[in-house]
Amino acid sequence: MIPQGFFVGLTTLDYVFYVDSHPQDNAKVKTNIFKRFVGGPAANAAITYALLGGNATLVTCLGNSTESDFIKEILHQYGVTVFNCTEDDAMPNIAAIAIDRCGNRQIFSGQNRYNISNVPKFEKPDFCLFDLNQQELSIRILTNCDCEIVLDAGSWKGDTSEFLKRANIIIASENFRNPAGRDIFSIKECINAKKAVTRGEKPILVQDGEIPVESVACVDSLAAGDVFHGAFCFAYYHKHSDFKKALTYASKIAAESVKHDGPREWVKHIGG
Repeated sequence: MIPQGFFVGLTTLDYVFYVDSHPQDNAKVKTNIFKRFVGGPAANAAITYALLGGNATLVTCLGNSTESDFIKEILHQYGVTVFNCTEDDAMPNIAAIAIDRCGNRQIFSGQNRYNISNVPKFEKPDFCLFDLNQQELSIRILTNCDCEIVLDAGSWKGDTSEFLKRANIIIASENFRNPAGRDIFSIKECINAKKAVTRGEKPILVQDGEIPVESVACVDSLAAGDVFHGAFCFAYYHKHSDFKKALTYASKIAAESVKHDGPREWVKHIGG
């Protein structure tokens, strides 16, 4: 059986502007290079998992609008099954992102609060990845989730401690701290989970050391962390790599992703 992965959390429609430099206050920056992508941590991870050959299902809130229909069509093209868990007549979450010549970003993220009306009933997947966004939805999925739990721990949000208690694997950013200021290795709620901390171009931290990361010239870091999470899940659950080998594989895919414009160009440049 092909492993089935659920990705639960935020989906956005990203309007991305590639600029020479970021604007000063009350200034206008013009560019001829601007694109539109489906984004959001859970969505990007699901797309990555599917592009690599995995069976991905995205559980999210999209609203119901022309833009929502566009997102669903794009996800379908990438091979991602989508559960839209709201009937709200609303736009999807929208992000405006400016990226300069060094790959540095400014992000404006507009996020709706949706009424959760359609929580899917599903057969047991092999794992669920939660990005800790859209927590009303995520908590309801977590409560009935009888599978391995992977956390994309970018920052502390709301009921994060409830997810930590259930987590089998946690991949955190180096800025992730609980309200007491503790990092992922010293938070008691997740003492038995496998843990890693990603730090951009610096080595990945694990409980017993570090994992080297390839040094590359960054063209565009858009969604690189999300690509990392999707690639890790593919290596760990689909390829059955061990924890450290899966982290190494994910770092190579993420490093390839930042060498190209946009969040998906990397797939044209990797081997089988």
